[in-house]
Amino acid sequence: MYNQKLSSIATKFISPLEANKTVKDAILKMKEDSISSMVIVDKHSKPIGIFTEYDVLKIVASLSNHDVLIEEVMSKNVFYINENIYVHDAYVLMEQRGFRHVIVVDDEEKYVGIASEGDFLRHMGFEDIAKNKTIEDAMHESILTIEQDSSLRETASLMAEKKCDYAIITKDQKPVGIINERDITHYCSKKEILENETISVIRQHKMYLINKSVSLEKASQMMREHGVHQLIVVDDVKNLIGLVKRHDILKAIHGSYFDYLLQTINSKTENEKVLRSHKEELEKLANYDQLTGLPNRLFFQTYLKKSLAKAIRSKQTLGLLVLDLDRFKSINDSYGHTVGDELLKTISLRLVQRVREGDLVARLGGDEFAIVLEDLSKEDDIVGVTNSILQTISNTCKLSNGVEVSIEASVGIVLAPKNAKTFEQILQYADSALYQAKSEGRGIFQFYADEMTEKILQKTAYEQALRSAISQNQLELYYQPQVHIKTGKIISAEALIRWNYPNIGMILPSIFIPIAEHTGLINPIGEWVIHEACRQGKIWLDKGYHLIIAVNVSPNQVKFQNIPLVVSEALKASGYHADKLEIELTESSFMQREEQTVEMLHALRAKGIRLAIDDFGTGYSSLSYLTRFPIDVLKIDKSFVDNIPYEKESSTIVVAIIEMSKALGFQVLAEGVEQQEQLDFLAEKGCNIYQGYIKSKPIPAQEFEKLLEEQNH
Repeated sequence: MYNQKLSSIATKFISPLEANKTVKDAILKMKEDSISSMVIVDKHSKPIGIFTEYDVLKIVASLSNHDVLIEEVMSKNVFYINENIYVHDAYVLMEQRGFRHVIVVDDEEKYVGIASEGDFLRHMGFEDIAKNKTIEDAMHESILTIEQDSSLRETASLMAEKKCDYAIITKDQKPVGIINERDITHYCSKKEILENETISVIRQHKMYLINKSVSLEKASQMMREHGVHQLIVVDDVKNLIGLVKRHDILKAIHGSYFDYLLQTINSKTENEKVLRSHKEELEKLANYDQLTGLPNRLFFQTYLKKSLAKAIRSKQTLGLLVLDLDRFKSINDSYGHTVGDELLKTISLRLVQRVREGDLVARLGGDEFAIVLEDLSKEDDIVGVTNSILQTISNTCKLSNGVEVSIEASVGIVLAPKNAKTFEQILQYADSALYQAKSEGRGIFQFYADEMTEKILQKTAYEQALRSAISQNQLELYYQPQVHIKTGKIISAEALIRWNYPNIGMILPSIFIPIAEHTGLINPIGEWVIHEACRQGKIWLDKGYHLIIAVNVSPNQVKFQNIPLVVSEALKASGYHADKLEIELTESSFMQREEQTVEMLHALRAKGIRLAIDDFGTGYSSLSYLTRFPIDVLKIDKSFVDNIPYEKESSTIVVAIIEMSKALGFQVLAEGVEQQEQLDFLAEKGCNIYQGYIKSKPIPAQEFEKLLEEQNH
């Protein structure tokens, strides 16, 4: 860290806001980028203020107008640091000023990016200290608690007054939820707070509990995994005793490290030999991994920069291998961290023994390693080396406690200067190649190719375009008929989303839905789908077409959205009848947060809304689960329908689902019917409804209406 510049850890993709924008603009931007603060700049891009989620709390508490200019409410106490300062020095300055982040500027004092406590924490590298310190060493015992029926305005006022970025919701001394500044900021991005609104209008932020005896290392890892900045501390019977935040962990680790250095320095004698010995120890602590003895990330970065410059200057080939152990977490979870640590040391030794004497092997952190191969005479040489490394790693490891562990690794390879000519490029391309290797099956290596970067850029472009697709009317619903088998009449339709991207055309759902799920955009998109389906359903209802419209709801929506509230708002806005709306959920949605899901389904059923299980047979439902859920329809997955009536196993499953549905009083719908033989089989076995290309593919609303007109003539 001592030789690392602040620019290397700064987040640079977050653009600042100009002072002539409004509070509403800032809140929307903070929600869109999932950030806690906005840097305000003048027309020359120089920082002049900052607007944080804490400022949103004060606005909510005072019921202020969101249209006020940002320059009128921003904090003008701007703290910025030049990008060329060392990371360690920057952190000390930030800590002395009592800030949680620093604004990074260039030599002309123009905005470059921002570095938060989390950025510093990820680059501290003091894993052994974090392992030996516990939550009890860092947690706050003085915490802000509120009741479940507290008003949102009073809660924001309390948080602002006590300078808390959270409020814990309690019941009988036990935590039942948590609200933080970001929840309130995101709610404000949709509407202004009313006088008597309670905290129930905000989706309660999922809380994560931790025992005070847990190490800071595990706490930090837990925060990263769940994307949160605080953990609620409870005792053995789940009573609330405190809270620990990312800031507390960083401060405890940093303080302990410098306590250690101070003790080391104080123990020195005047003897020159002893002084030299201590200096070597400190250099080792700064540059080498304490577990494996390998060079650490900092040493690796310095070494790679020099090696890359040398390779370019002397026109030689340099190879960078970034290696990640596959499923290492499952070994830690199964056998414990002691076994995991011993395995890492064994793998480290094998790597050192396998490479040439002049090559560098470094541990970047966790189960990730890097190997720098210099002076390669032929590019093909690296293939043999990599295969040898993978074979060495995959050999069974017999550990000291008698446990035998087998593990594999994935490797991303970059050649310089052929593929990359800068330090930033070679690291970025190595990560891209590693990601590709893991996605293609693990236990293999992958050379970097330009197509990988193109794929990542394309995904990023899609994500950015998808964020504005709703407001620009690029999304459209297609409808696929659902036909009553006995009468042959269309009785319902499934609403399916399509994205018409300007100048490109229709983007397949298989491309943009995973992006929406990963980024959280599926929630506003799913909300739009429900509203649009109800709007179209009302149009058809007014024309005399008494259709049921089926809408899919993703597991992400079930987890993070108040589905009954969204549905109620859509029905109210459109005037559509509740009994004509059917909500479809996959089996996996039902299995997540089972108790909350049951409660949600009964709330929907109480409104008269129909409920269906989509893709039935591909998940983990059992009869006991099905009897708990108020279901109307089971939809047999297309993968089973494809093989009927000629494939015995699929036919048996389909018949079993139909018979079970009859016994439980459910209707059963078969998806993906394309052949007459399939339809005949389903009719014979008593299936109620089908949908598929044999009737129609999904089509726009106008074309679907023509099918309804033909049916009535």
